[in-house]
Amino acid sequence: MYYDSNVFAVITAHDTRNLASSALRLPENSRWFRAATGGVADRPSLGSREATPATDVSTSVVAGGNESDDTESEGEDDWADGAADCLVVTFDEPLKNPENGLQLGSSPLTSDILLGHRGTRGVSARQYNITVDDDLRIWLHDYHSRHGTAVSLGGQNGAEVRKKETWLLAHAEGPLLPEIAIYSGKLAVKFEFPNHHHGMDPAYLASLRGFVQRGGSHPPGTPPVEGLALDSGQTTQAPTGTATPASGLLYYNVKTIGKGAFGQVYSALRGRDGRLVAAKTFKPPPNKRKRGQDGPAWLAGIRKEFAIMNDHPHDNVMEVFEFRETPTPTIYMAYYPDGNMADAPIASEADYVTAFGQVLDGLGHLHAKGIAHRDLKPENLLVQKAPLFRVVIADFGLSKVATETTLLMTFCGTLKYLAPEVFPGSGLDYDLSVDVWSLGVIVLEWLYDIPTPRKAPEPPRAGARVTPDQWQWWASDWRGRILGQLEDQDDDQVVGLLRGMLVVDPVRRWGAARCLEAGCRDGVWERRGEDGLVSPMLHLGHD
Repeated sequence: MYYDSNVFAVITAHDTRNLASSALRLPENSRWFRAATGGVADRPSLGSREATPATDVSTSVVAGGNESDDTESEGEDDWADGAADCLVVTFDEPLKNPENGLQLGSSPLTSDILLGHRGTRGVSARQYNITVDDDLRIWLHDYHSRHGTAVSLGGQNGAEVRKKETWLLAHAEGPLLPEIAIYSGKLAVKFEFPNHHHGMDPAYLASLRGFVQRGGSHPPGTPPVEGLALDSGQTTQAPTGTATPASGLLYYNVKTIGKGAFGQVYSALRGRDGRLVAAKTFKPPPNKRKRGQDGPAWLAGIRKEFAIMNDHPHDNVMEVFEFRETPTPTIYMAYYPDGNMADAPIASEADYVTAFGQVLDGLGHLHAKGIAHRDLKPENLLVQKAPLFRVVIADFGLSKVATETTLLMTFCGTLKYLAPEVFPGSGLDYDLSVDVWSLGVIVLEWLYDIPTPRKAPEPPRAGARVTPDQWQWWASDWRGRILGQLEDQDDDQVVGLLRGMLVVDPVRRWGAARCLEAGCRDGVWERRGEDGLVSPMLHLGHD
């Protein structure tokens, strides 16, 4: 449908009890009410050969109002053609209190749109209001209702009632999710903002800015969005502090950005402040018997992954916001739309050198707390390209806290980047330095290339396992290829660091903090003034 630039919102009934439909038809809403058209004729026609007069639609509401009185343009949609009853909210109609934006409720004195008269169940005098901020984002605020409001975006969270809450309905580029439904008790209406999208019509944009200037950014006496306490529903204690959906912040999944054996990762909208986050969901063990046996340990592992990131914050470690166990275990964390170091198009050698130093900085922080990542690989290094290049370490599903009395003995990680002592049959204990070897291989691959490893050994028959001797043969061959590639490089400051990192004996291998300190001393890195993160001083001049 095509709407005139004077149209701000279109509101239709969304419940099945005729509550919203009857509310839309109240006399107090008549200035914006548009009756449904189409269907069978409810009166005699003018004649079999006569054109039916077109519905009288004001050209200030809908584009295309210059059609003739007795014909309809073929192939051109009209707002009411076959549509349901609706309210078409236009900028040219004055609001009762522009500072409050568009107010909906049961009081004729304060409400621009009446959702029912006083006594309507679930509807307060000032139920909620719609505002637009200086960045042209559209918000819904429930600051004054007695009964609360639920906001469904894309069919999600329609039963999650909140009071004194705020929801983002649309960015300046338009809604992130396809359907906006607002629930007040059993009464539900659907909102559309047909002109609010990428490449807005200049006339609509001018009207929208006028709406903001008249005061419809947020109601007086209430905090702006930025002033709302975002920690009121957050969880900060992984084992016992999980938030329940009935009281926590509201998140709306936007799209799937990754999936694997563990579950899925979505980009998600945090309703209260409109921030895009990443939501990592986890699948339980595959069969019922295993689920019953391993369920507690499985859930404890997810709690641990959250706790590692939550309890040890660092600029180069993934930031997490919340962990929820129900209905599906989910960790909410920062969203990095630029991807990871394996798939993000990195055009500059300086970015690789920056990533090298920043990952060392993050590892040094974690290792000082006794935490080994154990699965370091480019896919687990997420990228932020603007305003300044930054890398964070993510995916701590295999991490483990190492102490003097607890040795890391599990065979885990991605083969190409695994330290020699991790492979079965090595006879060596391993510690935090496994991450240093892994990062050394990653950086060698980034800056100097590495050979292709042989195919990993396979069990000789079904039900059998690869023997330690087979693993040791493969690991010995692979580390020989890696070290040979390193020896072929001309000396420079980075090669010097890699020679301290890619040492077979873990006792002699440099630690992350030592590598970073040596690199800063030798002119590889410095701390940039804007944010204090590691950045390169060195240009290697590779082709």
